[in-house]
Amino acid sequence: MSDKFASTIQTYNQFAPQFVQHFEKKLDTTELEKFLATIPTSGYILDAGCGSARDAAFFISKGYKALGIDLSEGLLAEANSLHPEVPTQQMSLIKLTLPDEEFDGVWCKAALLHLDRNDIPQVLKSFYRVLKPKGKLFIQTKAGEGEGTQPVPFDRTMTRMFTFFTLSEMAEQMSKAGFKLLDSYEFNSQDRGLGSRDQQWIVLFAEK
Repeated sequence: MSDKFASTIQTYNQFAPQFVQHFEKKLDTTELEKFLATIPTSGYILDAGCGSARDAAFFISKGYKALGIDLSEGLLAEANSLHPEVPTQQMSLIKLTLPDEEFDGVWCKAALLHLDRNDIPQVLKSFYRVLKPKGKLFIQTKAGEGEGTQPVPFDRTMTRMFTFFTLSEMAEQMSKAGFKLLDSYEFNSQDRGLGSRDQQWIVLFAEK
């Protein structure tokens, strides 16, 4: 991982309680429910970049099995305290050390945005590897081009580094990794409420 994103992970570690408090207020079940409708009953889901484990906890509450992975030790410590029912592992998406064809679904929300663009093909291939045949992949990440910083929600004097993606760019990358695109669209956080700021997101559902 490059220094520009390493500093963002350090920010997550240093201010993990504040980030988790922010994440927990932002539960949006729109895509969660749409994703679960494609997963077999009691299926096994990888929450890739789980943060507070909020979404993995939602999966478990609905009768599914889930594993949460994240690179931030601080966020995982908070997740384990807040959602002890969720098993977690500290792991980089760039070095996914999980068994082949282990999961019915991979859920990756707001995680690829903290990776270098050049690392995305490798990460998508790893997602493909760990999914069972016909397994489902969900990706949500910030819309845009290039990369840059944005203020931290609870302290606008601090920033995090992001890579931005267009919908067509991410769809092409997923196709190259072997995925069949099932659905894709964009939305703005403000349209979902939850006191969100003006932020455009891309969403993609795909199948192995």
